[in-house]
Order: sequence, then C-alpha cells, then structure tokens
Amino acid sequence: MTSHDLRAENLTLGYADADIVKDLDVQIPDGRITVIVGANACGKSTLLRGLARLLAPRGGQVVLDGTSVQGMKSIDVAKVLGLLPQTPVAPDGISVGDLVGRGRYPHQGWFRRWSTEDDEAVAAALEATGTSDLEHRNIAELSGGQRQRVWVAMALAQDTDLLLLDEPTTYLDINHQVELLDLLTDLNRASGKTVVLVLHDLNLACRYADHIIAMKKGSIVAEGPPREVIDAAVVTDVFGLDCEVVPDPVSGTPMIVPRGRHHARAEVVQTLA
Repeated sequence: MTSHDLRAENLTLGYADADIVKDLDVQIPDGRITVIVGANACGKSTLLRGLARLLAPRGGQVVLDGTSVQGMKSIDVAKVLGLLPQTPVAPDGISVGDLVGRGRYPHQGWFRRWSTEDDEAVAAALEATGTSDLEHRNIAELSGGQRQRVWVAMALAQDTDLLLLDEPTTYLDINHQVELLDLLTDLNRASGKTVVLVLHDLNLACRYADHIIAMKKGSIVAEGPPREVIDAAVVTDVFGLDCEVVPDPVSGTPMIVPRGRHHARAEVVQTLA
C-alpha cells in the first residue's frame, strides 16, 4: 500500500441551516485503524462524509496528499479512497456479484476493460465476507445482515489504500461483527491499509482501534490510542453515561461497564473482582 496523508483543516460541515462539524482539525493516521465514536447526532457520520468528498465543506477543507479533495476528479479520489456509507442503496434487480463488481469501476477506463484481475478481486471480496454462496442472488432477497456483508464486499473489491466505513456492523449479529472487525484488522496488518470506521459499540471500538476519535457536538473531545484517552470521565462527557472503565479481560483495552439506575457502584466493582 502507498502512504497517504488525509486530513481536515478548519473544517465546517452541515446541512440546511445547521452546522454539524465546526472548525475541526484532524489528521487520519496513515496505515492504522481509526474509529470515530460519539453519541447520536454528534457529527461522526458527517465528518466521514466530508472526508470522503460526499459533503462539500462550508468552511475549511479536506486535504488528500496535499490537494483539496474538492478540486480532485471523482475517479481519482475513488482510486485511493473507498467508502461504505451508512445507508447505501442498491439498484433494483441487481445481483450480489454485479453489485460487488461495481467496486471495480474506478479501475476501469477508456482503454481498460474487465479483466481476470477484476474477477479475482471480486471473488476475494466475496470470500473474505463470507458471501460467495450469495453471488447469484438478488440483493433484495437477502437479510439485513447479508446485505451489509455484501456492501462491505463491494468496498473491499474497490481495493483502495484508504477505506472509510460508516457503521459497517449495523444489522450484523455479534459473531459477524467480530468477524468483520477481525477481517479489517487482517487487511490493515497484512497490507498497511488505512481504515476509518464509525462504530456505536464503544467496547469494540476500544478493542480494535489503534487510534480513537471521540466526538461531541461536532468537536473532538479526545483523540489517541484507546488505552491513553478512554476513561470514565471521557465516556461520561461524550455519552452522558455513568460507568466504570476496566481492562478488557481478553485484550486489555478499556472496557466500559455501565452502572445504570439499578446497580450501585459497589455491586459493579464486586462483580468484576
């Protein structure tokens, strides 16, 4: 994989009359897994859309390798940066194989037609996501979890150095959530692919992220390795959640244990002990 510099500089993003992300500066660590977390409507997905050039800045800019993405051709961006949006929409009647194959479009051109390399990329993406047996099925016939894995396969087939995924574990059961995050970690470790995720599950975010970005009201509250920046004070500030933060017994990363109204602090500590 080629190294890339993706950053936001004084970035403001919004919809209609509302600014959602305001004067934000952030640099995505190259070759690492970054996870963006925060409460609903905090600006996580808006930031990801801005980084992917789907949402034009109201102020500031997103810069990819020294060039503003707004000034780049769409196909040039797509060759470097792949995106799985939060609510993708498939054309009516399309098969799984054809949908995943659309991930190869940025690699096509006037003088390059579909090749064995494209076939292999699609097959590898289907295999990696456990959807090979669905290749000839209509996407409309699939369950929500199956469709989500197919969309991930399409993003993988694009074979970009940077991969941005907005809530990719939506509709997936816990087993497939872990399988997907393990897969993305394998890709990152094996090839140095830069991965940026928006996740709702803070414990999975802490376990799989090399770098975590915690957002609140369009701003970054904490940023860095999960072990260094995620504690009870940050979780309470970002999510308004009364909790304990203890080491994950499997990974040693921060694990958030909500107290709730029916469990006293002493009871939680005693249970964990």
